[in-house]
Amino acid sequence: MDKSIVNEVVSALEAVKSYGQPGFWILLSILIVLVLVIAAVMYQRIVIKRFQTASKTTQENFETKAADLRKRALEVKKQDEGLKRELEVKERKQQQVLKRSQRALKGSVSHTMLRQISKG
Repeated sequence: MDKSIVNEVVSALEAVKSYGQPGFWILLSILIVLVLVIAAVMYQRIVIKRFQTASKTTQENFETKAADLRKRALEVKKQDEGLKRELEVKERKQQQVLKRSQRALKGSVSHTMLRQISKG
């Protein structure tokens, strides 16, 4: 099929050549321009395809990094919540120890005062 197209183009060129030299050169220059335009369009499509592939890869990398950042943020948030709970537990224990110490001190003071009153 391709050979028949080439044969037709060659026969068309020979026909134009028989009409005269200027027609041949005009047709030849038109064909050259047409081939150059086709080559430029094909090159442009290849470049666009490569750019789209690169853009897609970049987008996938960006999405992967964003997912990793979200995962890390969630882990940090969980660690934060765990640390807050631990701190609350420690504060409660310290408050309980302080209250016990205060009660013991009050009891000791009351006992000492009662002794002094009973002696006096």
